[in-house]
Amino acid sequence: MTNYSEIRNPKSPSPVPSPSREERWGGDGGFTLVEMIVVIVILSIAAGIMIKFLADSLRVYTMTVNQKTLYDQAKLSLERMCRDIRDASSISSVTTGPPGLITFTRTHKTATDNAGDSIEFWQNTTPNPNTLQKLNNTTGASGILAQNATSFTVADATNEIQLTLTLSLTSGENVTLQTKVYPKNLVKDLTYMNFYSNWMEYISS
Repeated sequence: MTNYSEIRNPKSPSPVPSPSREERWGGDGGFTLVEMIVVIVILSIAAGIMIKFLADSLRVYTMTVNQKTLYDQAKLSLERMCRDIRDASSISSVTTGPPGLITFTRTHKTATDNAGDSIEFWQNTTPNPNTLQKLNNTTGASGILAQNATSFTVADATNEIQLTLTLSLTSGENVTLQTKVYPKNLVKDLTYMNFYSNWMEYISS
C-alpha cells in the first residue's frame, strides 16, 4: 500500500525547519516572560525566608543580652545588700512588700558608711520608678542599686533575712533572684549563733 504522506513533488524545495529560539535571538539564549516571572517569585520566597531567619536570630540575640544584663544587675545588687546586712548589729524594721524595705544598724565603718549608721534598702516607686535604692538615714546619702526593679520583698525569719528581687524590661525579659543572709553581729542570742559584733569582712587587695 502506498503511503501518500511520503509522496512529494521532486521539483518542490525541501521543507525548511522552523528556526530555534537561539536562532531567533541571533544565536544567544534568552528568557521568556514566564521564565523571568518564575525566577522572580522563587527569589522573592528565598529572600523572605532569609529575612525572617535573620530577624529571628537578631531577636533571640537581643533577648539573650537583655536577660544576661538583668541577671548580672540583680546578682550584684543582692550581693551588695547581703554584704551590708551581714554586718548589721541590729535589724530596726522589715517591711515584707512589695515594695519591700529593711532598715538596720551597721557595725563597722566602710568606704561609704560609718559605724553605727542606719542603713535602709528599699524599692522606690517615686520619683525614680522601679529602682532599688540604698539610703543612709544618718548621713542622708543615697544611691541606686538596680534599675527596672519591679518587685522587692524582704522576709525576716528568726534572724534569717530572705531577699527576693525581680527585674523586668518592657520588652518582656525578666529575672527573679532570691537569697538568704544571716547577720553576724547581732546581740547575744542563745538560739542564734553569731559573733556578737566581732565579725568583720575584709576585702583582699
